[in-house]
Amino acid sequence: MSVLNFFAVLLLMYSCNVPSMKTITKNDMSISWKVHNDSLWVEAYAPAYGWVAVGFNTTDQLKGTNLIMGNVIKSKITIEDHYIRRPGDHIPVLALAGIDALQDRNGHENGLGTTISFRLPLAAVDQYHIDLQEGKSYYLLMAYSQKDDFYHHSMMRTFIKIIL
Repeated sequence: MSVLNFFAVLLLMYSCNVPSMKTITKNDMSISWKVHNDSLWVEAYAPAYGWVAVGFNTTDQLKGTNLIMGNVIKSKITIEDHYIRRPGDHIPVLALAGIDALQDRNGHENGLGTTISFRLPLAAVDQYHIDLQEGKSYYLLMAYSQKDDFYHHSMMRTFIKIIL
């Protein structure tokens, strides 16, 4: 999806009485989300030019987190659906014979940092995802790196309890 089409979709969504986005900011990273129909729409920004990650879990543990990682390299956007098997060990769900649940992937870099956006179904599609429900609390993993390599360590990582 081109940047122009992405903004057209956003404009259409806002003009159709779609709920406004909730936003949380920590350590200069911000994540915005909204539930609409059967999906969770997410946008994540980090003040760096490496990967940006968002994760969802029912506990504040890394193990079992559905981790979405994205980067932008020379205008090429890569956003992958990962699962954390244990701290320091995450893998794309496709490599685990799971289902890549991400839709409407987009991203860009500018003079301020990296932004990624995506849509995730509320209903878990396999054991590497969790059911998400508006009004229920979850632990949100926020992380980013100065490197584009998804296996490079984070320069910032934190969990925050949120209500969808």
